Amino acid sequence: MIPSSARRTLIFLLISVLVFLWPDWVIPSSWAHDATYLLVSNLYQGLLVIAGFWFGPALCKAMVIDEVSAGPLHQAVDQILDELNTQATAHSLTVLPVTLVDHPQPFIVTAGLLPWQSQVFLSTAQAVRLGPAGLRFLLARAMIHGDVPQRMASIIPLLLLAVGFPNTLNWVTSLYLTGCCLGWLALHWYVELRVDAKAARVMGPQAIEGLREVMAASATLAGKLSLHPPTAWRLKACQGSLT
Repeated sequence: MIPSSARRTLIFLLISVLVFLWPDWVIPSSWAHDATYLLVSNLYQGLLVIAGFWFGPALCKAMVIDEVSAGPLHQAVDQILDELNTQATAHSLTVLPVTLVDHPQPFIVTAGLLPWQSQVFLSTAQAVRLGPAGLRFLLARAMIHGDVPQRMASIIPLLLLAVGFPNTLNWVTSLYLTGCCLGWLALHWYVELRVDAKAARVMGPQAIEGLREVMAASATLAGKLSLHPPTAWRLKACQGSLT
């Protein structure tokens, strides 16, 4: 979810907690270990994950306080989208609509369940940190994240965790959760490296410069704590796709 005002963020968190937890608050305690209830509860959690992705663009839109619809940054984004549109067929690229958000925190989010209803949300703080090559590389990556394989790679691990994670927490389930997290991280790195490689093919010779700009713009505390693959791996993925 994109950053927003304290009020909207608090409302979103409260509603999310209520939606996820209300069944456990209202059912009789005798149902807590009933096999049928546990199955229905897991299915409910899975449907919430799917709904969260499906309504992700609308939720992000509701969190936007100030949308930028004109000015140099907006023109730069529009120009890049026009360029990506001309390459869309050649690279099997779905060009998603981009909402430019006036916000002091740098972020870019591809929200949605399927390509034809996904959207990209980009903050002005992120855009101004980048030169033309970096912004083009970042937006190319965001479009690629809207492809069906990328959307499935985002939703399926969460879906499996929501549906398959046991309701009791002990050393066995803790090991299971640790294994799931490590497996998800390996899948995430694999997917991100493939996204970098495809973005490099879309962008061409300027891809390395664009990736370096993106990584330099991410040299903040939040960026360093992100779960992106190591820098050397990302550069190698881009260089490999250009040879």
